[in-house]
Amino acid sequence: MAAETQETAGEEVSEELAGQIARDVMVLFQKQMDPEAAAVDASSYLWQNAGTPGKVSYFVDATELWLDSGATGNKFAALSWNGLVTQSVNNQDYDTFLRMMIVAILDGYYSLQKPDIDYKEKRYSSYTSIISNTFIRMIELNPASEAGASEIFSILVHSEMALEASSQAEEEETGSSTIPTDMKKLYDEMIDYLADRATFKADPMTGEEENPNEHIEILCEKLRGTRRNVMQEVINERALEKRKKLEMELENQLASAEEIVMVSPQFTDGIAFFVQEKRFNFKYLAVEKIRMTLQLLGSITGAVYFLLGFMGVWGVHWIDGIVVCLVMLVFVRIAASRSQFQYFYPVDISKELEECATAFINVMRSMSQEQLEQFLVRQIKLERNQKYLAMVPEFMKYLYAIMPDRKSMVITVDELSELVENSEIEVAKQLRGQ
Repeated sequence: MAAETQETAGEEVSEELAGQIARDVMVLFQKQMDPEAAAVDASSYLWQNAGTPGKVSYFVDATELWLDSGATGNKFAALSWNGLVTQSVNNQDYDTFLRMMIVAILDGYYSLQKPDIDYKEKRYSSYTSIISNTFIRMIELNPASEAGASEIFSILVHSEMALEASSQAEEEETGSSTIPTDMKKLYDEMIDYLADRATFKADPMTGEEENPNEHIEILCEKLRGTRRNVMQEVINERALEKRKKLEMELENQLASAEEIVMVSPQFTDGIAFFVQEKRFNFKYLAVEKIRMTLQLLGSITGAVYFLLGFMGVWGVHWIDGIVVCLVMLVFVRIAASRSQFQYFYPVDISKELEECATAFINVMRSMSQEQLEQFLVRQIKLERNQKYLAMVPEFMKYLYAIMPDRKSMVITVDELSELVENSEIEVAKQLRGQ
C-alpha cells in the first residue's frame, strides 16, 4: 500500500513538472515575435530546468502533452525540438541535452515506462509516436527542419547501437542483458510507424489522387538513409577499433629486439647440432657394421675349428675344436661388444639440439613475418653460419615440425612456407658469392 502511494505521488510530481515545462515553453514562444530568439530562450530554459539525466525525461513528458493537445499545442513540440537541434550547433550544452533526452527515451522504451498505442491494427511504443509525430510536425511547420529531424534521429541510432553493443557484452560476460533481446529496435519501429503514417489509398469516388502524406513519405525515406549511413559509420568505427585492438595485441605478442638478439646464438648452435644429428645414424651404422662383422668372423672361425676337430682333419682333435670354438664365441662377444666400441660411436647430441631448438622456438612463435625474414637474412650472412649455410632452410622446416601448439604462432603456415622458400634463394645467392 505504501509502495502504491509512493508510486502515485511520483506520477503526480512527474505530471506537475512536465506540465510546468510545457506551459513555460509555450509562454516563451508566444512572447517572442522572432522565432529564432524564442528558440534561444526556450533552449536556455530547458537546459536550466531539465538539463540533468534525472529531469530530462520531464521534457519528453511535456512533448507528449503538447502532442496530445491537438493542432494548437503540438507545434510547440516541433518548435522546441527544432530549437534545441539548431542551437546545439553553437552551444555544446544543447547537444548534451539532446543526447540525454535520447538516452532517457531509450531507457523508457526498453523498460516499458509508457503504454503502447494502436495504429492501423499494429502496436507501437508511445515513444515511437512521440518522436515520429514531433518530426512530422517539424516538417509541416518548416520543410527545412528535415535536417534537424535527421540529426536527432542519427543520435538515436548511434545511442541505441551503443546500448545494444554494451548489452551484448554484458550478456556474454554475465549471461543476462540490459535490454530485452526480442524487442524491436526503436529506430526500426519509428521507420515502420512513419511508413504506416505515409500510406495513402486514393479514393476513386472522390477523384483524389494526390497523397496528402507525401511529406511523411519523404521524411521516412530521409530517415531510412540516415539509419543506413549511421549504421555503416558505426560498423566502420567498430571494425577500425577492432583492427587497432588486434594490432595492439599483436604488437604486445611480438618478440622484442632484445629477445631476438639473445636467441641468435641458440639458432647457430642449433644448426650445428642439427647437422651432427643428421649424420649420427650414418656414423652409428658404420660402426655397427664393423662390430657385427668382427663378431661374425669370430663365430665363423670357431665353427670352422669345431668342424675340423669333429672330422679329425689336419690333426685337430675334437676336444681342441670344441675349446677353440667356445673361446672364439666368448671372445667375440666380449671384444666386439657395444661397451668395447663405445669410443668409436658418434656422440648423441639430441638433448643439446632439443635445448637450442626449444629456446629458439619460444621466440620464433612470437616473431612476425618481417622479423623472422630479417633474422634469417642476417643469419645467412653471418660468418659463423657459413659452414652450415645449406642447412638453414631444412633447419627451419625441422623447427616447425617439432613445434608444439603451432596455432599459437603469430605468422601463418603459408607465410612460413614463403619465408623458407625465400631463405633458399638467399642461401643460393650467398653460396654463389652474390
